[in-house]
Amino acid sequence: MAKAKRVKRPKDELKKELVEQLQLLRHSCQTFDAGLEAVGKHISLSLRVLLHHHGQSRSLLDQLGLRTGRFLDSAGPLNPNNLLTECNLVLMQISNSSGSYLPLIAAGGGPRPMRPIPFVEWWNEPVLKDNQGRKFNRRELVLHVADTDGGAHVDPELEEAYMAISRENSLGWVFGDGKVESALAGRPELACMRQIAHELLSTLHQYVPEFSAHAQPVVPADRPKAGVR
Repeated sequence: MAKAKRVKRPKDELKKELVEQLQLLRHSCQTFDAGLEAVGKHISLSLRVLLHHHGQSRSLLDQLGLRTGRFLDSAGPLNPNNLLTECNLVLMQISNSSGSYLPLIAAGGGPRPMRPIPFVEWWNEPVLKDNQGRKFNRRELVLHVADTDGGAHVDPELEEAYMAISRENSLGWVFGDGKVESALAGRPELACMRQIAHELLSTLHQYVPEFSAHAQPVVPADRPKAGVR
């Protein structure tokens, strides 16, 4: 069978597509903040479309020349001297009876400062380390969720390290009431998706005037008080 002829999209159409993708991403962030944690899977899919290259498929931001320059980082680098686990995109919310994962944007006290770093560093430097010393960067987290765990596909098997992070509490973060300790509620990798989305929206809003209005960061209306691990 002959290969179907492909036609290049005009740049204006790609710009329109970016606006639509940003609308979808912002809507997913709002839904996540309203309490539907599973929508973090849809967030991962939007992030993959916007940011990830695969074979002959180029990310939408790269097609528009926007995957260069600096991206805003809210996590900072992992501490090489820290022997404990780290997940710098999230925090824990503590109540009298439970604890759960939240993206940093959900913390009270106003917006946290973010530092601009090169895209390659932002996308590829580790932001999470589990209790076995296994590390994940933003790219790996996004692709695990999007490609294998419900974003675009549901694979029958998951990579061992990702399974440990997402299902087996390999971060080791727990809530204790003085009598019983239990793993935090929620999925840390999905909270990471929400925080990465916040970083991306903030980057485009600040550095790309043409799309600034469409990339307005979504801030939870009622941000709870939360303890930071």
